[in-house]
Amino acid sequence: MKSYLSLVPISARVHRRRNRMTRACIILAVFLVTSIFSMAEMWSESELTAMRRSHGDWHIALQNVSEAAEEEMRGSREVDCLAWCAAFGGAEEGWLLNGVPAAVCGAEQAYVTEVMRYPSEGTYPHSEAQAALSAGAKERLGLQTGDTVVLNTPGGEAVYTVSGFYEDGGGAGEELCLYLNPAAFAALCGRNGAEPVSRLYIRFRSESHLKGTIAAFKEQYGLDGEEVMENTAVLMLLGASSRDSVNGLYPLAAVCFVIILLAGVFMISSCINTSVAQRTAFFGMLRCIGASREQIVRLVRLEALSRCKTAIPAGCLLGTAVCWMLCAVLRFAVRGEWADVPLFAVSVPGILSGAAVGVITVFLAAHAPARRAAKVSPAAAVSGSAGPAEHIRAGGLGLFSVETSLGIHHAAEAPKNLVLMTGSIALMVVLFLTFSACLDLVHKLLPSVSDFTPDITVACEDNANAIGLDLPEKISEIPGVETAFGIMDCTACPVEINGRGGRVDLFSYADAMLDRYAGSVVSGSMERVYGDTGYALAVYNQENRLNVGDTVNIGGEELEIACVVSEGVGSISGAVTVACSEETFVRVTGVQGYAMVSVLLNGGASEDTVKQVRALAEGYVFLDNREANRDTYGSYWVFRIAAYGFLAIISLIAVLNMVNSMSMSVSARVRQYGAMRAVGMEDRQLTRMIAAEAASYAACGTVVGLVLGLLLHYLIYAAVITTHFGGSWPIPAAPVAVVLLMIFASCALAVHVPAKRIRGTAVTDTINEL
Repeated sequence: MKSYLSLVPISARVHRRRNRMTRACIILAVFLVTSIFSMAEMWSESELTAMRRSHGDWHIALQNVSEAAEEEMRGSREVDCLAWCAAFGGAEEGWLLNGVPAAVCGAEQAYVTEVMRYPSEGTYPHSEAQAALSAGAKERLGLQTGDTVVLNTPGGEAVYTVSGFYEDGGGAGEELCLYLNPAAFAALCGRNGAEPVSRLYIRFRSESHLKGTIAAFKEQYGLDGEEVMENTAVLMLLGASSRDSVNGLYPLAAVCFVIILLAGVFMISSCINTSVAQRTAFFGMLRCIGASREQIVRLVRLEALSRCKTAIPAGCLLGTAVCWMLCAVLRFAVRGEWADVPLFAVSVPGILSGAAVGVITVFLAAHAPARRAAKVSPAAAVSGSAGPAEHIRAGGLGLFSVETSLGIHHAAEAPKNLVLMTGSIALMVVLFLTFSACLDLVHKLLPSVSDFTPDITVACEDNANAIGLDLPEKISEIPGVETAFGIMDCTACPVEINGRGGRVDLFSYADAMLDRYAGSVVSGSMERVYGDTGYALAVYNQENRLNVGDTVNIGGEELEIACVVSEGVGSISGAVTVACSEETFVRVTGVQGYAMVSVLLNGGASEDTVKQVRALAEGYVFLDNREANRDTYGSYWVFRIAAYGFLAIISLIAVLNMVNSMSMSVSARVRQYGAMRAVGMEDRQLTRMIAAEAASYAACGTVVGLVLGLLLHYLIYAAVITTHFGGSWPIPAAPVAVVLLMIFASCALAVHVPAKRIRGTAVTDTINEL
C-alpha cells in the first residue's frame, strides 16, 4: 500500500451494499438535471424552428441605412444574409387590388426565400410587370399564376401579371399583400410620391456570442436603439435578446439547478455522514497508525467521489433515455406546438450539467462528513464512538415514555444530521407548495383550460349585434352540443363612472355564463345580476378597477356593480369591462341581437354535429377552436406533468433519504439495541424508539417547510396572481394534505425497514458484537 488512499477501492468492495443508497442518490440527482436540461434544449430547438418559420430567419432589421453603409454590410464576413424590404398602402390609404384592400411590399428575392422563407407557388417577380401575391388572394380573388391584376392607387392604376403566391400568414379574411421587385416598387413609389420606411433584414453567420456580435455591429455603424429592430422571438431562444423582460427568464434554469443541487447535497451528505458514523473505529485505527487529519479528509472525499464513476454515467444515460421518450410522446401524441421537437437528439449541455451536478453535489456533501471523520481521536478506535458517552434521564422530559424519549434524543444528539434531514424534508414541502401556486398561474394564463372556453364561435363579420336571438337555442338542440349562449357587446361605450365621464366595454352574459362565472367571484354577490335589474358585474382589471358599489350610468340608466369576477369575456383587452344579464343589456342599449354565439360540445360530439352547427351559422363567421384548444390544453398538461414529475423525483429523494438515514442510524446503534433487548426491552418498544426518531425528523422538516412554503405560496399569489387576475390568497389545503400524507408514508416506511431488520436479528448476534 503506497498511501492511505489505496484503501478507497478496498473499502468500496467491502461496503458495496452499504454504498448502494449513496450511489442511487447520485444517479437520481444526475438523472434529474440531465433530463430537465436536455428537455429544455429540445424545447428550445423546436421553438426556435417554429419561431423562424413564423417570424422569419433573421436576427436584426435596420432602417434609415445609407447606401454606402448598406454596401459595406453586404461585404461583411459576419453577415450571412442581408435582404431589403419596404411596404406601404392598405385599406387606410385607399390601395385596392381588384377592388379589395391590399398592401404593397417591395422586397429582394432573398427576403422571401431566405429571410422569411415563405412557402411559395410560382416564381419571384423578376420583371417590373410581374407581381407575387399573398396566398389568401388565390382563394379570395380566384386567381392563378399568369392572371392579370389591377392595383388602384392614388396615382392611378397599375397592371401586373401574377408570377406566384407566397404563404405569408395572411388568410382569406386578412388584408392582401402584393410583392414587387425593388425596381417595380421604386417606380410605383415615384408615381404616388410615397416614401415608405425601408428595412434591411440581417442574419449573422455565427449564432454563438450573438449578443456581443450585435452590440459590436451597432457600434461599428453608429446605430442607435430606434434604428435597430430585433427578432425577439428568435433572439430570446438564442439567449441574445437585449430586452430585460426576456432576460429575466434565463435565471430560471439556474434556480432549477440550485434546487436540485441542494436536494442532492442534503440527501448524499446524510448518507455519507451516517456511513462515517458507522466507521468511527476504522478512522480511529487509521489515526493510531499515523494518518493525519488531512489524510482522513482526502480519504473520505475520494471515497465519495469514487462512487461517481458509475453513478454519473448511469444517471446521464437514464436522463437521455427519458428525454427521448418524452420527445416522442410530445411529437406524436401532444403535437401542436411540440410537432418540431427533435427525436433521439443528444443534449451535450444536458449531459455536462448532469455530470457537473453529480461531482459538485458529492464534493459539497462530503465536506462535513470528512471533517467529522478527521476529528476522530485514536482513543475512539477502542470504543468505536466519536465522542464521550452522554447520559440522559430515563424519563426523558417527563412527557413521553422512555423509548420515545430515547428516540427523540437520538435525533437531537447529531445536530448536523438533524439539519440535513430537516432541510431535505422542508425542501420537498416548499417545492410542492411553490409548484402548486405556479400551476394556478398557468391555469389562469391558458384560457382553453377554463370550463367556459367555446369549442365553436359564431360571430358577425363586422362585429355588429346582428345574430338572431333564437340561434343559441337552435344550436343547443343539436345532438352533441352541451350548451350554446350568445353575447351582445357595446365596446368603448361612453358612460359616467361614479359621476365622471369615461368608456367601458359592455357585454351581456346569458344565465349559463353567469352560472359558470360564479366560481370566479372576487367580491360581492352574483345573485343580483340575474334578470332585468339595475345591477352588473365588473371583470377585474389591475389598471382600471371597478369595485362593488360603484355606479355606471349608460344613456341615463344607472347600473350598480354587484360583484367583481377575476376573469370573463373582454378581460384581455385592458379596457374597463362590465357585464350584465341579457334582459338588462337590452333595456339599457336597445340592442336586439348577438355579436357572437359560443358553443360548447360534449365528449360525444362528432363531425356531423359540427356540420349541423356550421349549417345554422351560414352567413356568419364560423370559427372552429377545437384544435387550438386541444393544443393549449395539451401544453397545460405537459407543464403539469413535468411539474408533478419533478416533484415526484424530489419527493422520492426525500423519502429515500429518510429511509436510508433511519436504516443507517439503526445500523450504527445495533450494539445499543442489542444490549437493550438483552436486558428486557421488547421489540415493540424498539419500534417506538425508531418511530420517535423518524417523527422528530419529519416534524422539524414539516414545520420549517410549511412556514417557508406557505410564505412563498402567498408571495407568488400576491405578486402575480391576485395583482393581475384579482381574488384573494386561498390556503392551499389540498397540497398541504397531500404533502403531509407523503411525509407520513415516508415515516412509516423509514420505521418499518430497520425495525424489521432488528426483529429478525438474534439477541446473541448483537451481544457478540460487544
